[in-house]
Amino acid sequence: MRAIAGVFSVVPVLFVSVVFAKPCIRYDHGDLCTSYPITTFCFGLPVCQSSDSSMIRDLDLATNLGWMFVLDGSIDLGPSLFFSSFRNGGWHSQIGVKANLRYNLNDEFNLNFSPGLILCDSPFPDKFAGYTAEFTVDWKDWVGLSTRYDIVDSFQSGNDQVLHVGLCFGSYAGMGLTAAGAISGGIAYMENHMD
Repeated sequence: MRAIAGVFSVVPVLFVSVVFAKPCIRYDHGDLCTSYPITTFCFGLPVCQSSDSSMIRDLDLATNLGWMFVLDGSIDLGPSLFFSSFRNGGWHSQIGVKANLRYNLNDEFNLNFSPGLILCDSPFPDKFAGYTAEFTVDWKDWVGLSTRYDIVDSFQSGNDQVLHVGLCFGSYAGMGLTAAGAISGGIAYMENHMD
């Protein structure tokens, strides 16, 4: 519960920051905006996992929701909330926070580095769960290739180290996939708890 409260304490800070910046719905280098939202949705495949467990992850769906601030023509910086659902003998979820650094190579390509904290994991709902770091190469904030490395608590060995590679969608596509994922996840949750 404390982890959830910590996540939502970030929301007022984001709101105040956005009020004092000139926001855009989607960042375009031609505009004069000084801030814009992060809305990414990633399909990931764990390619390497160090674990004593026989329950190896085989699919990961993650979304980042946050706000970026334009520092100059090349560098953007901002916080985000991180949500992940992964299959590991059953579906589990993670919630965390990230710091996002974006370096714009040109008007089409950018590099993103996002280290963060996994505040809770569904097997450990009330305790700190681990660390994450993601590196992404994006094209026009629409689509990109990502690599994510997680260090998470586990029952068997103390912690697991998981390397994911994936395909990420940003901007309007990211918003749409995030909304669709939230709706389908909510329906699945309600169906599981109807009995």
